[in-house]
Amino acid sequence: MGKYSHNGGLQHTGKNSLAKWEQIPIIAPMEQLIAEVEAYCAAAGTSPQRVLRAAIGASWGQWDRWKAGTSSPTMIIADRLRQWMADHPPTMGREDAA
Repeated sequence: MGKYSHNGGLQHTGKNSLAKWEQIPIIAPMEQLIAEVEAYCAAAGTSPQRVLRAAIGASWGQWDRWKAGTSSPTMIIADRLRQWMADHPPTMGREDAA
């Protein structure tokens, strides 16, 4: 209905326009989870498959399905995975951690 201005003066119209959200950087939850797991694995010197097995008892192909977008975890599973990574910092169990 009314006009509003944001993002350098661009004009957007319409009562239900979602254009006002253009300025907010959004990372999809699945992309964020994958990035977190990859960062953890890089720091821990292990593979995502091993982390998923240890954290949630996932099958060996689960990580590949998540990365391919053919499967995704529930929020409960994602929370459990994040909690496991928090409970097992990358330096735990590594011989070179001193």
